[in-house]
Amino acid sequence: MTSAAATVMSVPGKTFLVGEYLALDGGPSILLTTEPRFVLRTARQRRFSVQRPHTFAGASPAGRLFVGHEADFQGFNFRFDDPHRGAGGLGASSAQFALMYSWLTKTKSVVPETYDWSRLLTEYRACAWSGEGQAPSGADLVAQLIGGVSLFDGRSSQLPSVCLHTRLQWSFPELSFTLIRTGVKVATHEHLKRAQVAPYDELRTIMNVALEAFRENSEAKLIEAVNTYGEKLGRAGLTAEGTLGLVSALQAQAKGVRAVKGCGAMGADVIVVLHDRIDGPGIKAWAVSKGLEICGEQSHLAKTGLKVE
Repeated sequence: MTSAAATVMSVPGKTFLVGEYLALDGGPSILLTTEPRFVLRTARQRRFSVQRPHTFAGASPAGRLFVGHEADFQGFNFRFDDPHRGAGGLGASSAQFALMYSWLTKTKSVVPETYDWSRLLTEYRACAWSGEGQAPSGADLVAQLIGGVSLFDGRSSQLPSVCLHTRLQWSFPELSFTLIRTGVKVATHEHLKRAQVAPYDELRTIMNVALEAFRENSEAKLIEAVNTYGEKLGRAGLTAEGTLGLVSALQAQAKGVRAVKGCGAMGADVIVVLHDRIDGPGIKAWAVSKGLEICGEQSHLAKTGLKVE
């Protein structure tokens, strides 16, 4: 199934707005995808040989995909460009897999209603999960292939005829978001090797409020859901201490903050801040004053997922 031509393929970064941990139990999750994009560049080799992409760790999902389909990758060079320079938190590992899998399957675009999600997730879990601990949900992978604001329904992932993804609209005119990188990295695949115990029933109740927020374009309900979800994870011991400290500081010191929580595994890598749109510059200034990096914002929402040039 080798591609016949050199290509440039890309997907955006991803951040869990709400739904991390719940997604592991088959529950829904909402993710934000933002620019800049992760890029895979491929070109034919002058000599017919196999070259492992040097930027893919052998134990990574993309590295295992390469080994499992080595014959299909013969005769091509692969180069992965990470705009975040390995800083973590926005889905570099899932982007690598999404791009290599798309190249392997000759995918030029992704139509949610007709895409073979079951095949994708079966291959992904075979490459990403050793059988120890908790299997990854694949929510981040799906979001990056689609782009925008993504609703992932894990309970549909085993049903090929059911679309497990819905693209939502950010229809909150006075509310914006900013993503702040903490500088702490947690390897999700290592974290998931440990049994994950979360208050799933309570998280589902909060997710229902988040879903209502998008259906009703209710800023108040979205603020409530993000705050409450973050608080619930914190009480369950599923938020890193450093993140809890930054959340408290943002709430106390930064003007215009309406909701704030850590995102992803232990909420360690990235913090999402919902704020009044006019206060975006102040949020950025606060982060910079603390030596923190802005790694995304609402104006950077990805318009597309997988892009092939």
